Amino acid sequence: MNWHDAVVEALRRYSSRHATRIIRRPALIAEELERIVQDTGSTGETPSQTLSRVLQELRDEGLLYFQGDGSYLLVDGPVPVEMEDLPDESLDFLVRHNRLAVGRLPTADRQAVARIRVGQARLRRATLENYGYCCALCDVADRGLLVAGHISRWADDPEGRGDLTNLVCMCRFHDVLFEQGYFSLTDDYAVLRRENIRSQVIRALLPDSLTFRLPEAYPPASKYLRVHRSRFGFPLEC
Repeated sequence: MNWHDAVVEALRRYSSRHATRIIRRPALIAEELERIVQDTGSTGETPSQTLSRVLQELRDEGLLYFQGDGSYLLVDGPVPVEMEDLPDESLDFLVRHNRLAVGRLPTADRQAVARIRVGQARLRRATLENYGYCCALCDVADRGLLVAGHISRWADDPEGRGDLTNLVCMCRFHDVLFEQGYFSLTDDYAVLRRENIRSQVIRALLPDSLTFRLPEAYPPASKYLRVHRSRFGFPLEC
C-alpha cells in the first residue's frame, strides 16, 4: 500500500475509534504511525516527516482542513454538524465545499440542536455574503429583512440543506412568494410568474421587469430549480 492510501485509512480508523472528525496530530502519530509504516513496508528513517508531507498533500486535496490548533478536520464525506463542536472557520470551509450535513441525524439532544442552529447561522451568513447582502430579486439590503431561502425545501431534501447552490438570498417578501409558488426560475434564471395573479400588491412585487441577479459564486443548481418548478406546475424543462 502506498503512503497516501495508508494515511487515509489511518485517519479513518482514528476517526471511527474516537467518534470524531477532528484529528490531533500527536495522537495520530502515537496511535497509527507504526501501523502506517507496516502497511507501506517503509524502510525510511524519518516516517514522521513522510507523514507530514502526506498530510499536507491531503490538505491540498481538500480531504483535510487544518484548524490552526494543531488539529485537522477529516473531510472524506459530509460532516454532520450535530456530531461535535467545530470552529466557525471549519464550518465555513465545509459550507464552501458542500460538505456540511445539517440535521440529517434525528436528535432531541439540546447540544446537537444547538450545533444545528450554529450550522444554520453559518449557512445564512455564507448565502447573504454570496449575494452581496442584497435580495436577488430587488434592492432590499436590510439584513433584518434578508433570508437564506432553500429552493428545494428543507424538509424534502436533507442532502441539499447545506448546499449553497440550493440557497438564495431573498428579502422576506420575495422569499414567501417563492415558497408559495408565485414565481420560479428557469435553468437560465429567467423569472417565471404564476398566471392570473389578482393581488395588486403581489403583482407590484413581481413586475414584468423583474430579473434575478446572479451571486458571486454558487449560482442556483438546475436540479433544485427543476424540483421547485415541478412542485408548482411550471414547465419542467425551461
